[in-house]
Amino acid sequence: MTYLSEFVGSLIFLLGGYAYMCNISLKKTLVSALNYIELVFAWSLAVGFGLAVAAIMGGPAYLNPGVVIGCVIFSGLGITDAAIYLLMEFLAAGTAVFVCMIFFWDSFKASGDAPKRGIFSAYPVEKNMPLNFIQEIIATFVFLFLVFMSIAGVSGLKAGNQSLIVGLVGFGAVAFLALTLNSTGFSMNAMRSVFSSVWFAILPIPNKGKEKVDWSYQLIVNLVGSSIGGVLAVFVTGLIKGMM
Repeated sequence: MTYLSEFVGSLIFLLGGYAYMCNISLKKTLVSALNYIELVFAWSLAVGFGLAVAAIMGGPAYLNPGVVIGCVIFSGLGITDAAIYLLMEFLAAGTAVFVCMIFFWDSFKASGDAPKRGIFSAYPVEKNMPLNFIQEIIATFVFLFLVFMSIAGVSGLKAGNQSLIVGLVGFGAVAFLALTLNSTGFSMNAMRSVFSSVWFAILPIPNKGKEKVDWSYQLIVNLVGSSIGGVLAVFVTGLIKGMM
């Protein structure tokens, strides 16, 4: 059940965010234009519900490869367990992309050559790899530090109260980061961008055409950068909790 919880929580998180991105990026939708406040709430709700459901199902609710790697290094998570959690996240990303492809099939078909890769992965407003790399590390660290420190005391609460607090914390942390840091896509999560980019390249998304994934950005910034931020967050919060 713990492995399944990682899949379900990750799927809910990604489905909510990707669906909103489809609505603002494609033609023949009811939203069809970016509203920054809506964007913040859409991703915040997606992360919050994903974390809450994963917690209700009894899982660790990692929902982030950087957190998994950090727990292997600093918290004693076994390599086999870590590999299964990462597999669940990868499969959740594929399922989320596939479901959005089916639900928005006609919208994809009507959207011609409109950019589509950004629906499923984060890219900067202006590409500056060294700066984007540093920004991604900082954003991921701050986001996860907020989450970890805010839920540090929930272990003694009832399961329902735990999941509610975890969900609210996830919502608040995403909203905080989204409103203050907007110079890049700030994926803060390799699952949200890198894993989905693999599926974007594989699946027969209508009118995808010759649009290619920017693998250098995805691997350097969204994979390595966010993973470093996640590992640092696990380390620092563990250090602080050990001193409390």
